[in-house]
Amino acid sequence: MADPAVVQVTIYDAPTAASSSCACGCGGHHHGPGGHDHAGDEDPMAKVSMAFQARALALTLEGAFPGRVRVEYINVLQDPRGPSLPQTAVLCAGAYPTPLVYLNGRGRFAGALPVERIREEVARILETA
Repeated sequence: MADPAVVQVTIYDAPTAASSSCACGCGGHHHGPGGHDHAGDEDPMAKVSMAFQARALALTLEGAFPGRVRVEYINVLQDPRGPSLPQTAVLCAGAYPTPLVYLNGRGRFAGALPVERIREEVARILETA
């Protein structure tokens, strides 16, 4: 059984499946008049690989919660476990934008790696552990 005092953060990614999607979950960057076309609000992290962002998240969470958080990055297209993971089918079908972020086995975020929101959720989980 997992240690309740340790939060497991798992990031499921399918980089090529997400190449045409947008982090807001809209499926693209061209929304037309009245929509949001993301002009001028490009995320500086958008060009940084998700694996690298996951490592940065791990360092941030370790700094905030020493020894109480484990972060795992899984590229479902390359990981040997990929074909058997339900997240692989979800990501490849485009049901949710990549990445999928799970905390202790429960899906919490999709389409981005919101570091501050993840940190807040981890803090809530640890408070109740």
